[in-house]
Amino acid sequence: MVAKISPEEKLVAAALAEIEKTGWKALSLTALARKAKIPSATLYDLCHDKRALLALIAKRIDIAALDRAPEHSEGTSPRDRAFDAILSCFESMTELKPALQIIHDDSTGDLGALLDALPATIRSAKWIADAAGLPTSGWQGFLVAHGIGILLAETLGIWLKDGPDLAKTMAHVDRRLRMIEEWANMLQRNEKHEGDTPTAD
Repeated sequence: MVAKISPEEKLVAAALAEIEKTGWKALSLTALARKAKIPSATLYDLCHDKRALLALIAKRIDIAALDRAPEHSEGTSPRDRAFDAILSCFESMTELKPALQIIHDDSTGDLGALLDALPATIRSAKWIADAAGLPTSGWQGFLVAHGIGILLAETLGIWLKDGPDLAKTMAHVDRRLRMIEEWANMLQRNEKHEGDTPTAD
């Protein structure tokens, strides 16, 4: 028995195909709904603007990345867990690379496009943090999610130009995570030093 394709899956598949044909800026959501044979009311519920469409595409990537994310032993360092989770994300984007390249090219230098992509990027970062066993709530979760979000955004351009082995992507992610780890350790040492400083009576 063939599995039934949901309206969301139809919309995302049609969007990726149409982006490759017409580009991101020229993409019309109403025309897209007609091609995907989705009623207007369903379109509006699923995707009321392009920001929501980006979120649906990111959702597909997030789910695939979570399915690929490896289990870690208790002795695995936070940096290694984050590295594996981030790489799972980029590996899950492989089939979408042509469409993502067009979205990236059409959005470069466009502040509005950057703001449209921001919520989906942060949401993906939170799932990556969760898969890596990193904090996802409170001020620590906020810093982790935004740190990973920035790393994802700046790595995207490298990944788009990278080869199938993802050598450049892996090197960049590893370098950035080591830098973040050094900063985190430095902050912890500073906090500990301030906590140990005696106060005057």
